Amino acid sequence: MRKRGQTKGIFCIEGIWDTDLRTPSSVEPLLDLLNLNALIDYIHVDCATIEEFELYIKKWMQKRYDRYPILYLATHGGAREVHIGGIPYSIDDLGKLMEGKCANRFIMFSSCSTMRIEKRVLRRFLDRTEALAVCGYRVDVNWLWSTAFELLLLSEIQKNEFSGRGADAIDRAATKIARSFKDLDFSIVTMKDI
Repeated sequence: MRKRGQTKGIFCIEGIWDTDLRTPSSVEPLLDLLNLNALIDYIHVDCATIEEFELYIKKWMQKRYDRYPILYLATHGGAREVHIGGIPYSIDDLGKLMEGKCANRFIMFSSCSTMRIEKRVLRRFLDRTEALAVCGYRVDVNWLWSTAFELLLLSEIQKNEFSGRGADAIDRAATKIARSFKDLDFSIVTMKDI
């Protein structure tokens, strides 16, 4: 369990945003800012295929990456799925891949509409993975607004321990921040919701 005041590293898996590879879209500047401002360590990897995606998820779950308990999935998405190289990858498949290996970890979907999903499916995902919390958007989002929101949220997460009580505090803080970004339709589900 990461204690309050201990930085919680971010493990970011970022998909390809545009078919034109000259387009410079990336969430890495957001991670750089968090590192410069709050000394939050991060790992950032680009991912273009399902095989790469699964490889990086498996790497994140290894003990050597325990210092990076926040999984930040920055990809395109749709209801109940993320898109990797244009191919849908379901929340159910992700839950199977991560089964029982995400205790005291936080999963953030930075993808459009992935959280447009029934609460029971999210509860099953949390129960299966044993993750502390999962969050993301229920609608298609504006890049700039979602980036600003995520910067605030990832910074706020650092203030709380990764435990049941800490998850409740993160939930309250996320809900409070989300009020200023209503168009994003942000959702967070924690272990207390199971």
